[in-house]
Amino acid sequence: MSFILIPKNGEDIKINAWNWRPTLELLRRADVIDNDLCERMGTHGFKAEVDATTANRIADFLEARLRVMKPEQRVRADLTVTDTPKKRLIIASDTQIDQIDAVDVYSASFAWLVEFRDFSRASGGFEVL
Repeated sequence: MSFILIPKNGEDIKINAWNWRPTLELLRRADVIDNDLCERMGTHGFKAEVDATTANRIADFLEARLRVMKPEQRVRADLTVTDTPKKRLIIASDTQIDQIDAVDVYSASFAWLVEFRDFSRASGGFEVL
């Protein structure tokens, strides 16, 4: 499952839900986006629009956040930061939900946050599909 970010200026980017969900939570908890926008940006089949002002606020927030992170780190679903590599997730027909560490598998990598910062800064606003 992935989301497509379509900027007013520049190229689209595609991001998987594993990276996107914690990114949205990070932005929501920092009050960069409100609950309503967070929900719309994270719902498939629902177009969410991010205006240029909000896109710049996202870029500014990520710039500050990245300054205190190292390239090998990632933000996990509970917003803790770790440098422990993400474990490979293999879901088989007999996999039980309690065998999946959702906090670990949903995480935003440093590289993704850099890409999203740069995208947001240059976008002039964007849509999430």
